Amino acid sequence: MADAATVNANGQEREKQKIYWMQHSADLTVEAMMLDSKASDLDKEERPEVLSLLPPYEGKSVLELGAGIGRFTSELAQKAGQLVAMDFIESVIKKNESINGHYKNVKFMCADVTSPDLNISEDSVDLIFSNWLLMYLSDKEVENLAERMVKWLKVGGYIFFRESCFHQSGDSKRKYNPTHYREPRFYTRVFKECQARDGSGNSFELSLVGSKCIGAYVRNKKNQNQICWLWQKVSSQDDRGFQQFLDTVQYKCNGILRYERVFGSGFVSTGGIETTKEFVAKLDLEPSQRVLDVGCGIGGGDFYMAENFDVEVVGIDLSINMISLALERAIGLKCSVEFEVADCTKKTYPENSFDVIYSRDTILHIDDKPALFRSFYKWLKPGGKVLISDYCQSAGTPSPEFAKYIKQRGYDLHDVEAYGQMLRDAGFEEVIAEDRTGQFIEVLQRELSVIEKEKNEFISDFSEEDYYDIVGGWKAKLIRTTSVAARLSVCRMAKQLHSKVYS
Repeated sequence: MADAATVNANGQEREKQKIYWMQHSADLTVEAMMLDSKASDLDKEERPEVLSLLPPYEGKSVLELGAGIGRFTSELAQKAGQLVAMDFIESVIKKNESINGHYKNVKFMCADVTSPDLNISEDSVDLIFSNWLLMYLSDKEVENLAERMVKWLKVGGYIFFRESCFHQSGDSKRKYNPTHYREPRFYTRVFKECQARDGSGNSFELSLVGSKCIGAYVRNKKNQNQICWLWQKVSSQDDRGFQQFLDTVQYKCNGILRYERVFGSGFVSTGGIETTKEFVAKLDLEPSQRVLDVGCGIGGGDFYMAENFDVEVVGIDLSINMISLALERAIGLKCSVEFEVADCTKKTYPENSFDVIYSRDTILHIDDKPALFRSFYKWLKPGGKVLISDYCQSAGTPSPEFAKYIKQRGYDLHDVEAYGQMLRDAGFEEVIAEDRTGQFIEVLQRELSVIEKEKNEFISDFSEEDYYDIVGGWKAKLIRTTSVAARLSVCRMAKQLHSKVYS
């Protein structure tokens, strides 16, 4: 009975979506497909951005699901070896074929992605691409399709998809709207949990390469709800590295919320809004400047800069959990902030992209700081500024206890002067290093006092174990910091201009 009920529910879902799209595809235009009166203008900015996020697919096998009238088909066909463009509305896929049928490497297919009869071989596709598809499927249909996608992909192949999350974006009037505007973490969870096995019993899964807001919507609509993901099929035995550690150990969702309770709403770094205001004031931000926040956490500093100085902020963080929470915090704020799951040591930006680079308590995790600082220098416009707060150690050999702690945490720490010299070596001028350990200790003591005063409320919101874990952690920080072992560093510097570092 349950199976019959599920089949019936899925059938009703597909019929509902088919009626919806038959109504909105009567006029086969970009405006109708994007459900927005400004679609043509958006398309000019948004389509190149989406395509720029794809992995190399020249000469490879591409499967485009929900291809529509071919807004992306024509672009994909120019590079792909073979392309299958699929849509479940016949008039729409015929329109696509009328536009792109001259590409001999494209096969046009009218089919529903949820159909069990799809003739797609396992391990046959290099790239699966979809743009606004999964939000028109039920939760169960998304889960089933994700599992099938993993099987269709070759090992090393990629899945790219983009969805509207949280709420509607387009301004087209609709009699009813069956779209599922989910939280991004739903899609992240579903695709992270996918697994497949080959004939030899080897297990494969999806590794998240990146996830971000579509910047065109942030810039034009102050809207962070357009989210895309890029996944790669890998062996389940492959090492997931530091990102997996962050999301499963150091920054589990509950752990992030505990930190936020201490630091204040939106913050997971020392001093919360207080130190943010102090450090940002040193940057002399001006309207329309572009800021890159490396290790943005859950976005509190980014929202502060965008809302108070009218700057455009790009926040990147390696933690999927951090970015998921940042996106949730962004909804309704109407400020120019976009977020991305990205590794700053692998990320590239064009030269002279930013006026400011800002980073709080993040770079201690990175071993090759000189290479990162050289990238910062390239990414900054002439006269651009950098501000970094980070943890350092005192000069000389650390104590055995502190050395053990550094190794356990996987930190790469340097003394204040060495940190400053790395910045000078990268090209920054007049780098000044300041020791802010005294301020750090004061902040730690103040935060600890508040936690202890609000013990009952903290335990009520979390647990007794969480309370003693946080209190113990803060007391341990005070012991380490009041010794000669640890120092807090904050850096401000400018490209081809005077620069400062506080450590």
